[in-house]
Amino acid sequence: MGLLANLREQRRRQAAAERYVASLLVPADAEDVAWLMEGAGVSRAVVERELAFAQRAIGLIVAERDALDDRTAADVAHAIDALVKREAGSQREQAEDWIDHWLEYHDALDVRGRAEPPLRRIARVLLRRVGVSDPGSAQLVRAVGIVTRNRLAANEALTAAFGVADLPEDRLPSEVYRERTGHG
Repeated sequence: MGLLANLREQRRRQAAAERYVASLLVPADAEDVAWLMEGAGVSRAVVERELAFAQRAIGLIVAERDALDDRTAADVAHAIDALVKREAGSQREQAEDWIDHWLEYHDALDVRGRAEPPLRRIARVLLRRVGVSDPGSAQLVRAVGIVTRNRLAANEALTAAFGVADLPEDRLPSEVYRERTGHG
């Protein structure tokens, strides 16, 4: 594979990642914002900011877990990093907080030995981040619904941006990708 073909492939992947990340920037549902504001007793700005962080974190988690190949998550992470750098000019505090938020959402998935489902653990992070440290059952169910909708939307956007995976069970996605395209 030549240099020009590699450059085209890199641009294609970057464009797909940018389309995917753009899909993660949809404003939060007004009813969810109002519900979280009421339940946490915080401002609209705090809730909208946290929901935006949650969308990005869930989107990156989806890219890591459901992507066509092993490089997709890196492509998406680079696109989110570029977005955060652009935002840093006008929203420095938000850009600086992204890593802390990302790590907390990601770490919620990595907890082993707990019977609680992963989306419920992510919902707990969302609630804690807006100020609800001990959610009731109804709050947790509603927050899981928010997280689930974000995950489903991210999955659909990932498929739209990168395509559908059709891979053998016994092979790494990156191996199949290299064989099919000559890239990698």
